[in-house]
Amino acid sequence: MDEFPANTNNCTVCIAHAEGLRGPCYLHSPKRAEERRENNRKAAKSKPNAELRTLKKEVKALIAEVKAGKRDRNDAVACFQGYRVMRDLIELERRIKETDELAEDIKALKETIERDY
Repeated sequence: MDEFPANTNNCTVCIAHAEGLRGPCYLHSPKRAEERRENNRKAAKSKPNAELRTLKKEVKALIAEVKAGKRDRNDAVACFQGYRVMRDLIELERRIKETDELAEDIKALKETIERDY
C-alpha cells in the first residue's frame, strides 16, 4: 500500500498506510472525519471512568481490611458513606455530560432542518 505524508498534531509526518492510490490514510481523510468522530465518541463512552475504578479499588481494600480486623467497622461505615456520595457525584456528572451532548445533537438537528426547509 502507498503511504501519504500528512502532518500530524505534533508536526511529524504521518506514516500510516493510504486508503487508495496516493490518497490520505484513515486518520487524515476528510471523507472519514465524521466516522472517526463517531468512533471516538463511542470509545470514550465505553471506557469506565478512572475515578470509578479508583473508588472500586479503595472499597475492595477497605473490605479486606475490615475482614482482616485491621480496620474498625464503624470507621469503614463512615468511609462507605463517603464513597456513596462520590458515586452519586460521578453519576450526576455523567448525566450532565450526557444532557449536554444531547442538547448539542438537538441543536445540530434543528439547524439542519431549518437549513433544508
